[in-house]
Formats: sequence, structure tokens, C-alpha cells
Amino acid sequence: MDDCSWMYRDSPQELRMMDYCNGVQGFINFTTSISINFTEDGIRCPCRKCLNKKHLHLDGVMMHLLHKEFMENYMCWYAHGELFVRDNSMEEKVVGSTSSSSNVHRVANDNSNPYRTMVMDAMRMN
Repeated sequence: MDDCSWMYRDSPQELRMMDYCNGVQGFINFTTSISINFTEDGIRCPCRKCLNKKHLHLDGVMMHLLHKEFMENYMCWYAHGELFVRDNSMEEKVVGSTSSSSNVHRVANDNSNPYRTMVMDAMRMN
């Protein structure tokens, strides 16, 4: 996700709640768009209690996020397939989760290739 400030924003209660509910729905939509996130038990729950360690069905994850909120510092949804760049090294990591372990693939970050940049932008990986 590009802007996850809604996850931890301090704003008036009604505005924050509306932004937060829409954001949680966006998180669910993002998560369900990646099939590797699913197991028999559901998807990883990133709430403050589960900390991505428990798998719950979608409605359970939504309820946990609405009542318990997201775990601290989960701005990049790495356990749900989101790409992140670590430090300032020229390397990206793609993290996909499975029921038993994480799959990590390293990709060279070559921003000089305009076609790669275009594809990465289209896939929201930049």
C-alpha cells in the first residue's frame, strides 16, 4: 500500500473511524488479491493480539482489526505479499507467506530500465 497513514493517525474520532474502516477493507481487498495468503485456516491476522502469528478467516481478521487495530509498525504488509525495500541498499525483497514459512526472493533494483520501472509501477511494486 502506498499510504498507510490511516492505520495509526490521530484525528477526530468519527473521521478516523471512517478512514480506518475504509482502510481495513482495502487491506482485506489487497490480501485476498494474492492467493498465497490463504491457508485452510484463513489468512494471517496482523492485529495487536495475533501479530501475524495466527490464521483467521476473513471475517475474523476484519473484526480483530476493527476492535484491536493493527500491530505496531506494520506499514509495509510484508506477511501479506507487499514488496518492500530494505534500508538504502539497492535490493528489493518480495515476501509471500505460506502456512509453514515465508518465501523470500531477491530482485536487483535497476531503476535505470524504463520498461522495468513501468512494469513495477503497473504492479504497484515500486
